[in-house]
Amino acid sequence: MASLQTQVDSGALESAIWKTRSVGVEKIARVAISCSVTINVVASMGTLNTALLPAELTYLQQAVTLLMWGVLIYASAFVRPRLRLQFNPDLIVLVAFYTFAVVSVFWTSLSAAAIMKSAALAMTTFGAFCLITRVDMDEVVRATALGLFILVAASAVCAVAVPDIGIDHSWMHNGQWQGVYESKQTLGFVGAYLMFFACYRKMTGQGWPGFLVTFLLASTCVLASESRGAGAVALAACALLVTSMWSVRCMRIYAVLPFVMCILAVFLILYFYVTGHDAIHIGDATIDFTERTFIWQYAISHFDDVPLLGFGINGFWTIPSIYDYFEQNHTWVLDNYHSGYIAILMETGLLGYVLFATSVFLFSNKILHLISARSIDRSHCALIIGFVVLSFQTNFTETTFLRSTMFTSVLLVAFFFAACRPVPQAGFKSLQMDAR
Repeated sequence: MASLQTQVDSGALESAIWKTRSVGVEKIARVAISCSVTINVVASMGTLNTALLPAELTYLQQAVTLLMWGVLIYASAFVRPRLRLQFNPDLIVLVAFYTFAVVSVFWTSLSAAAIMKSAALAMTTFGAFCLITRVDMDEVVRATALGLFILVAASAVCAVAVPDIGIDHSWMHNGQWQGVYESKQTLGFVGAYLMFFACYRKMTGQGWPGFLVTFLLASTCVLASESRGAGAVALAACALLVTSMWSVRCMRIYAVLPFVMCILAVFLILYFYVTGHDAIHIGDATIDFTERTFIWQYAISHFDDVPLLGFGINGFWTIPSIYDYFEQNHTWVLDNYHSGYIAILMETGLLGYVLFATSVFLFSNKILHLISARSIDRSHCALIIGFVVLSFQTNFTETTFLRSTMFTSVLLVAFFFAACRPVPQAGFKSLQMDAR
């Protein structure tokens, strides 16, 4: 009898030891994920200045980014899920869209760059799923904000102490800050994202000193880079965040804005498709958004070449005749659509855009249901809506949709996944989200 009791005690002790080890491993895995997110942000948010990283070595940024996603995916296997998703239409269509974008590489020229981008998109999309289901949203924001702060602080130091690197001396942007990046627009949008996350962290408990240092440094970089669009978008997103925390009615209105912007983008695309103009004409005024509309009109003029499936991921600007013709007519060329909506249309065609718009509609609809059922933390709901609206606004003049390694682009996918959670019965009221 004593022997049996000894065996039971030994088994209980062994179980306790394994449980302690499991908790320890999970803590280490969580630290690894947080560190990988911060490093990922630093490496992926834009091309570094050639004075800091030679042009022939820019691939190292992507290599580090993908390595960090590999670390995150591996570490997530040792972390218990904190959020379980439900296989509903919103999740199905979201996965269908990204799967379609990944496989679209098969109707490109199958260049090495296209294949690598497709593989990276598949990896980071899965990484987004692992991130949002294993790590609390506030921890994700904390690690992301730290990475953005490092970039903004380093950019400010470069601009003040090493102006030959930190300040753009070209004839078009002479005197504007570019920090550690090769373009001032990148610094502007990095600062804008940091302003948004700083505002969220202040609203969820961060002290005034930390908030003021972060927000003022970020806004200084936005102003010094003269990225007026980034600054306006950031302030609008912060205002949206604040009012969402004040009023659920506002939150409901904001939840439908991403789908509204998808529809507005369709009208913008139709304008260039029907008129053939390379700028927006309103009365005597001509608007070209710093010649971005030249790129939009040129890309849309090729829509009829492959209307249903598009040119495939990374399959448009890699066609020599298309690239060279634009350069001959404008004396410059960028392999960038400067519009995320046009990028989706041209690379995945009408079918891809319909899948994308449907996933956005289902996202907005799901958020409204989650608000009604009070089955999502209020601050998290405001964060998701605010970040998605910020991203969708940005994509009118910049391309971040379908960016395979840029962290904020992948974070957008993660937040879409976060909305694919089950909705409890209407009678279940777990959170206080009283409408005011």
